[in-house]
Amino acid sequence: MKKYQALTLLCTLGCAPSQEVARVELPVEVDASMLTASTSDLGWTVELSTARIAVSDVQFSIQGEQHESSASAWLPNWLVSRAWAHPGHYAGGNVTGELVGAFILDWTAHDGMVLGTADLLTGDYNGMNFGFRAAEATDGLDADDPLLGHSAHFSGTATKDGISISFTALVDIDAGTQMVGAPFELVIEADTTSALGLQLLPTDPTEAKSLFDGLDFAALDDDDDDGAVDITPGDDAHNVFRRTLQSHVHYDAVPR
Repeated sequence: MKKYQALTLLCTLGCAPSQEVARVELPVEVDASMLTASTSDLGWTVELSTARIAVSDVQFSIQGEQHESSASAWLPNWLVSRAWAHPGHYAGGNVTGELVGAFILDWTAHDGMVLGTADLLTGDYNGMNFGFRAAEATDGLDADDPLLGHSAHFSGTATKDGISISFTALVDIDAGTQMVGAPFELVIEADTTSALGLQLLPTDPTEAKSLFDGLDFAALDDDDDDGAVDITPGDDAHNVFRRTLQSHVHYDAVPR
C-alpha cells in the first residue's frame, strides 16, 4: 500500500467519520515583517541590520494526542524520521509536514525568498520546528562571509540613555539541536494555496521577552570603550545569546 493510502486509511479508521487526509504542497519563504526594534530586560533597544541563521529540515506539526501511540508506526518516514528522535515531539504535536533540506534564513536581505515547497497533510496545524546547523560553502556564501562555519550571524545597534553601541554576533549551536514548538496556526485543506512565511520575532509577543535579554552592551564595551562589540563563541555573552536564539518564542510561521 502506498504511503498516502496507508495514512488515509489510518485517519479514516481513527479520526472523526468522513475525515480524510490529503497531501498539499505549499511554498515556504522568509518573512521579515516582524523584524522590529526590541527592548531588552536591561533597557537596551536593539535594531538589527543583519539577522541570518543556518537551519535544516523545517517541520510543521498538528497539536493533540490522537494517534500519539500509533502514529509512529503508520506515518510515512519522509515526514517523521527525525521528529520522533527528540523528547519535545509529543509536547509539540505530530509532525505531518516538512520542507527537507539545508537553508539560510536571512531576514534582513532576503525577505520573501522562497526556500522550497513543503509537503503537508491536511489538518489543523499548531507548531513549527527546525534544526540548527553550521553554514557551509555549499550554501553559496562568499569565501569571506562571516556566517561560514557558524550557525548564526547578527549585527545591529543597541541604544540606551543616549549611548549607541554597534555589535556583531557569531553564534555556534551544536549540530542536531532543534528549535521545537514555534507557533504555526493554520487549518490546511486540500485547496489551501497560501505560502508559509517563517518569521523571526525579536520580541516574544506573549511575554515581551527580548532576544537580547541578559546582554549588557555597555559592560561588553568596557575593554576598549570604542562603541563596538563583537560577540563570539567562547564568550559569556555568546552563551547567553545562544540560549535565547534557540527558544521557540522568537519564531513563528504564518500564511502569506
